[in-house]
Amino acid sequence: MGAGNDPASYNDGMTSPPPPSPGTKPFAAPYVVSPPGRLPEQPARRPSRGVGIAAFLIAAAAAVAGVVVAAVVAARLGTSGAFVRWLDGEGDLSALTPVRGWVLVGEITGWACAVAGATALALGVVAIIRRAGHGLGIGAVGIALGAPVVAVAVASATLFATS
Repeated sequence: MGAGNDPASYNDGMTSPPPPSPGTKPFAAPYVVSPPGRLPEQPARRPSRGVGIAAFLIAAAAAVAGVVVAAVVAARLGTSGAFVRWLDGEGDLSALTPVRGWVLVGEITGWACAVAGATALALGVVAIIRRAGHGLGIGAVGIALGAPVVAVAVASATLFATS
């Protein structure tokens, strides 16, 4: 057992050197610079849903306004008989003179809803791409694309039902 403490005969598979003898300096490993550290990753900030909310609200407002005004204008055209006179007159627009105010309301609303729908469509696409209100952006795109079809269908049905 005495030979196991002799530094010259030390080889018992241990990874550290034997304890230092009295009066000698302790063993020190050479200095090694550690690799540069990285700060912990900050949690990703969730993007604001404002773009998606804005797109959805604009699309919904344009869709509701467009459908309601289309139905009212079509009802006024149908009940006045102007639509039937316009069809019988082979497209003569003077038949719509008695309801020209309603035709103007329908046209202004149609253009305003078209601009609002295009804006909602663009904002919806931005929301989808940025993932800022992703679901609301998808809803806005769907409403913006489907609202004109619904408005024309409602106006046509109302016009033919009241004529």
